[in-house]
Amino acid sequence: MKLFFDDAAFDGQLQRSVGKCDAGMANVGEVLYIASRITPGDRESWYAAWSGFADRLVQQAATALAAGHAASAASAYVRATEYYRQAFFWHRDDLASPQLVNAYAASVKAFRSALPHLPRPGVMLAGDTPGYFFAPAGAGPFPTILHIGGYDSTAEELYASVYPALDRGWAFAALDGPGTGEVLYQRRQPMRPDWEHVVPGMVDLLLTQPQVDPKRIVLVGRSFGGLLAPRGASGEPRLAAMVVDPGQYDISAAIARMLGPLWASVDDPAADPEFDALRQNPVMKALLGPRMVSNGTPTPRAYFADMRRYQCIGQAPKIACPSFITDNETDAISTGQGQQLFDALTCRKTFRRFRRDEGAEGHCEGMAPIVFWTAAFDWLEETL
Repeated sequence: MKLFFDDAAFDGQLQRSVGKCDAGMANVGEVLYIASRITPGDRESWYAAWSGFADRLVQQAATALAAGHAASAASAYVRATEYYRQAFFWHRDDLASPQLVNAYAASVKAFRSALPHLPRPGVMLAGDTPGYFFAPAGAGPFPTILHIGGYDSTAEELYASVYPALDRGWAFAALDGPGTGEVLYQRRQPMRPDWEHVVPGMVDLLLTQPQVDPKRIVLVGRSFGGLLAPRGASGEPRLAAMVVDPGQYDISAAIARMLGPLWASVDDPAADPEFDALRQNPVMKALLGPRMVSNGTPTPRAYFADMRRYQCIGQAPKIACPSFITDNETDAISTGQGQQLFDALTCRKTFRRFRRDEGAEGHCEGMAPIVFWTAAFDWLEETL
């Protein structure tokens, strides 16, 4: 589906913001205006348009707060959070780039400025996997979503998924882990595949909150989290359930198909020039740069070799909690691996394939997150 740009990568990221409109983290009119100020394919104009609009929203929020309009201020701050995140998106290939450093810091600051003024104020969670916790009104304990993000997510961005939980009486935690958000951008800790050793610490952190029901913690992983969450669930018996969208089983299998004969040379340093040549393609350059940084790998060949570690082949049969596995008929990223993961599970399980005719086209149901969350929560309420 095309929204605005002919450039598929730019348009896909634009749709990512439109998908947050239901949660109040974006506004269609604002997003389309920002898009009109961007030169297609030009990451500098992308940065200027998003960050400039976010700067104005932060000024509006400060003015509204000074005038006693706390709800208006919170709304402006959370939209600025998303627009700053968009600003640095194409600059993640250099952790020291001013665009990434400044816009990431501005996104975090805007979100934390909103926290005390939100309809349900959130609290910060500090530790090895920092993030935020939100709970419905009342003492609880509440069933709780523990949400981890994808390759380029931040804990702040995941606020877009808070309202479906709170509306149903669930608490919600969004955490950064190795290779994402604060843990990558400020602590410089790269991505790692063994989240079976990461998620238990996340659960420990969550259990410091008295509103959390320890018997009803559900791990949710979306996008690349569709691989990390199953790895995490394989090492955490305290989970009541797991939800992944889309399921991921073996990343290297998809890479091998993409690289073709070149895959056979992934362990050969002499093949570095051939792998480096991939970056002469602008699409591959934009794809590889941030991922090499996230993985802490210095070359394209090293990145592809490292991705062989990102699979759930041995871990999937160890998952004991009921699991809701999804895929999407038009998702070019998952390449049908949701079904593979589902087939490998031996626990109680349900599979759901989202469809274009539901308005839920593309990766992670693109601009229709409510379709995903409705299905997920209906399953969770029946399962738990």
